[in-house]
Amino acid sequence: MLDLNQVTLVADMASSLKVWGSLVALLCLQCRLLVHGHDISRKEFMAEHYLNPSQQFHVYRCDVLMREKALKHKTSHLFIYASWYKIKQVCNSVNWKKLYRNAYIWAQTPIKVLKCHWNSFTNSYREIRSYSYVQFHCNMDGYVESIEDMKTIDTVFY
Repeated sequence: MLDLNQVTLVADMASSLKVWGSLVALLCLQCRLLVHGHDISRKEFMAEHYLNPSQQFHVYRCDVLMREKALKHKTSHLFIYASWYKIKQVCNSVNWKKLYRNAYIWAQTPIKVLKCHWNSFTNSYREIRSYSYVQFHCNMDGYVESIEDMKTIDTVFY
């Protein structure tokens, strides 16, 4: 026969399990949000800065790009013209077995860059095309998430 102390102990254990279960569930949700947050960051980077090399570089126009990518409010913006593979490899270490995480890495070769600057006198974007060494920031997952710096090598004229 169960006495009152045993019943109280069982009730307390059940209550404790509910609390711990709730904490574990909240922790799992938080981890899931962090993981998806990094995916969004990488996707946003590609959506905002990447120019697909399937078109010729000279075909891209700042006015069109800024409107299509919903960046019209920005006074200045950079686009990079390279294969996705080349951008993805920026965060790989020299031995290819590990990723740079939360690090600033310079691309090993120059990349074509399209700089767009708003010109308020003409109400349009001015374009500057160049070959540049680009410094990227690799996030905690080892993916490029932003452009941090740039060293122009040569200007591209069309």
